[in-house]
Amino acid sequence: MLDRIRALFVADEADPSGDPAALHLAAAALLIEVAKADHCLDQIELERLHDALARDWGLSGHDLADLVAAARNASDSSVSLHEHIDLINRRFSQQRKTDLVRSLWEVACADQQIHHYEEALIRRLADLLYVSHTDFIRTKHQVLDAPRNP
Repeated sequence: MLDRIRALFVADEADPSGDPAALHLAAAALLIEVAKADHCLDQIELERLHDALARDWGLSGHDLADLVAAARNASDSSVSLHEHIDLINRRFSQQRKTDLVRSLWEVACADQQIHHYEEALIRRLADLLYVSHTDFIRTKHQVLDAPRNP
């Protein structure tokens, strides 16, 4: 898996949109950006990010760790989320995009507070992903109303 993720950074010889690793990386990069939005990357946010990726993509162990490491690296070296958003818009169904927005809220709520930078970023990402405002609010409330893990 790590080799496939690394290949995404090497060259644009082929269109990565059909590669599941590219889709995983795109989603993980957005989750990392939300976790970092409040300028404090907490361990609980990383755990929630891992949980979301494991649930949504069926990843575990080494593949999950490699994906998160690649997403963190991409986040640190990237100045734009355009390529990730474009890939998601081309390849995700509307339901998958809404599920991603729910995962973004889960990461933002992991530390029991939603920083205004996190909310603003999720709002912007939802707009760029063509997720309706209704779904944006609905997913937020689903996450806020969900029972908390002790």
